[in-house]
Amino acid sequence: MGRVLTTFKGIIENRMPRVFAFVCPWIDEHVARDPASEIGLLPMLVAQGDTVCDIGANRGLFTYWLLKAGARVFAFEPNPRLASILRLRFPEELASGQLRLFETALGSGSGEAVLRIPQDMSPLATIDGNLANDMHGPVDDVRVTLARLDACVDADVSFIKLDVEGYENKVLEGAAGVLRASRPTLLIEAEERHRPGAVAAVMRILEPLGYQGFFRLGGRMQPIAAFDPAIHQALHALVPDGSRPRRGAVYVNNFLFSARPAVTGHLRRWTA
Repeated sequence: MGRVLTTFKGIIENRMPRVFAFVCPWIDEHVARDPASEIGLLPMLVAQGDTVCDIGANRGLFTYWLLKAGARVFAFEPNPRLASILRLRFPEELASGQLRLFETALGSGSGEAVLRIPQDMSPLATIDGNLANDMHGPVDDVRVTLARLDACVDADVSFIKLDVEGYENKVLEGAAGVLRASRPTLLIEAEERHRPGAVAAVMRILEPLGYQGFFRLGGRMQPIAAFDPAIHQALHALVPDGSRPRRGAVYVNNFLFSARPAVTGHLRRWTA
């Protein structure tokens, strides 16, 4: 049933964008009711008036909730179809300047890249060549612009959500100036199936900048030193198409990184 619903969603997204944009708020509200959703962490991480970045905005789940929190949002989405959905969803916020939409991929440099988009699974779109080669089923190749976050944002950023399907290290390298200047709290998706050693590689970039890492397990925060890919990212915990964990299975792919003492202290208390 999950695969059928995913395929149906892909059809609506691609062929009926206005309908899809109309139902997205309902989907976003439904997702937020899941106790395991990272949306529930946002009140602790984002305050009204903050400037935040949603990198890999997709249909706008995080953008929706960040805007509701009163933040100013810089959203990055290179998939032209999804960027169109975002424009349909948030016309007032775009007009007021509360939301800025960048139809570009982010990386460590500037130029162009090929975005490979599975036709029925747009959230898995990637410009990571190794990951793209493992895709099955129909794929659309789209040439997109590539930029560094440092070249796009000159504000004091308090929070960044980063979900770029295996390209997170390159994005972080291109965000070094923002990270040093603002020390934003980061919510990063990183998976060993995309790139072996992915979580450790992210930590190697962030630790010298004063960041500490955490992940959520069983309603509590754990220090990133406790992360074990064999336990927390076992492939058998996923449904066959890899789109989501099996019901009741443990699969950790989102990590918090904090360099702000107040946030770090809160996360540490949550580990007790």
